[in-house]
Amino acid sequence: MTLAPLACAAPPETKLTTAQIRATLGGHHVTDGRHWGHDYFLDGRLERSENGRTRAGRWSTQNNQLCLLLPEVSKVSPVCFDVVRVGEELQYRDAGSVVYAGTVRKSPSR
Repeated sequence: MTLAPLACAAPPETKLTTAQIRATLGGHHVTDGRHWGHDYFLDGRLERSENGRTRAGRWSTQNNQLCLLLPEVSKVSPVCFDVVRVGEELQYRDAGSVVYAGTVRKSPSR
């Protein structure tokens, strides 16, 4: 008897639309569970904790992308990413390269 190797199917990838990005991120926390975490408030505020440092910013969506206004980078020009769901993971991609990868959690009440 010959056994065929099992094919491990990769989880499907879904590029999120503007509406899906808003619904997925608004009022939620995205984190890799270790190095970084982003809190996306419904009013567009963003609180980022990266490697132990907390910074404020703003988030928005446009043209099916997540746009982050990061004051330490620019006070007027946001950095925009495609948002792709791969299984339970959410990836922020720039020109196809993964910049952030983490999971979505409900933000704690404040």
